[in-house]
Amino acid sequence: MNHSKTFSIILIFFTILSGCSTGKKALQKGDYYEATLQAVKFLRSSPDSEKAKSTISQSYPMALEYFRQKVDQVAISNSTDKYLTIVELYTKLNTLADEISRCPAALETVKPVVYFHDQLRKAQEMAITEQYDGGIELLKTGYIEDARKAYDKFDWVNRTKPGFSNVANKLLEAEYLATLRVVVEKIPFMGEHYQSNIMRLYDKIFVDLVKNSQQKFIKYYKPEDAEKLEIVPHQVVRMQFVDFTVGNIYEKETEKNFVSDTLVIGNYKDDKGVAHDVLGTVKAKANIHEREIVSKGILDVKILDYQTNSVIENKRFPGEYVWRNDWATFNGDERALPDNIKKMAREKQLLPPSPQDLFVFFSDPLGNNASSFLKSYFRKR
Repeated sequence: MNHSKTFSIILIFFTILSGCSTGKKALQKGDYYEATLQAVKFLRSSPDSEKAKSTISQSYPMALEYFRQKVDQVAISNSTDKYLTIVELYTKLNTLADEISRCPAALETVKPVVYFHDQLRKAQEMAITEQYDGGIELLKTGYIEDARKAYDKFDWVNRTKPGFSNVANKLLEAEYLATLRVVVEKIPFMGEHYQSNIMRLYDKIFVDLVKNSQQKFIKYYKPEDAEKLEIVPHQVVRMQFVDFTVGNIYEKETEKNFVSDTLVIGNYKDDKGVAHDVLGTVKAKANIHEREIVSKGILDVKILDYQTNSVIENKRFPGEYVWRNDWATFNGDERALPDNIKKMAREKQLLPPSPQDLFVFFSDPLGNNASSFLKSYFRKR
């Protein structure tokens, strides 16, 4: 590719890029606010851009007209959040005025800009009362979703006018009522041999839930903590192993005879001096031992409604761990054995893992699956 063609491609690329960033496309779509912001941004780096100046000279007056009309429409509506919406509209208008004022090229193009500080201040006063009263009404329903909406309203009031009408306490009340409280029950006792590992599995699942929860309105409790704090949960997680076995042994012993008649046991030379192999027959008898120790079970996970004890979600996670030890012994000539039997003959009979270790090997993957399931479920709550 020659230099002139390369330069042309680069020029076309930057022309396309510059056309997009001047705000022209946003203007054509009727997004006067974004068009104005993009044009201002472009004019800061390219104050002589005629395209950006043309865009902002059209978009800013249109934005003023559009937002003023929206304010009038919202003001006569029955929306429960109309003053908050008006605050957002005036905030956008003031943002445009600020951005233009801080860009000489933009200010020169659309001068003068219009601020709405007084209108914004009055709208904020109305919105503070509107949002606070709306939050109070939402708390009365007793529903979690309404409490979460109330929290957002109180949070806005608290950020806009801290200390307004005891809003900090209302914020705490809304947060408590908006929080889904979940008790994760202990896994039932399955014998002294496994109790420490069951507790380890339970703690791993519980910690994983707490650690990975990014949600504001959810809290997990162990049963003893919920009882101590007198927590009444909304939901309960109940886990237990079903069809549970550890250490089932399956053994098989096979006796096989092996003969090889293609083994070179020597050589000789004929009367012409040519060397020849002497083939012989070798034999061996092998005892092949195969041992499997199987541990398996199903972890049943239920999520229940605390008030009704009805099942909301239920999933079962089956799992199996097989420990295997194969070895062989033989009598006779090792050279008669195939390679796989020779390898087994070099293996030894091993002691199997303890029942506690077998439980860990089979149950840990189930715990990971259960944890992923629970995190996915509560992430949507």
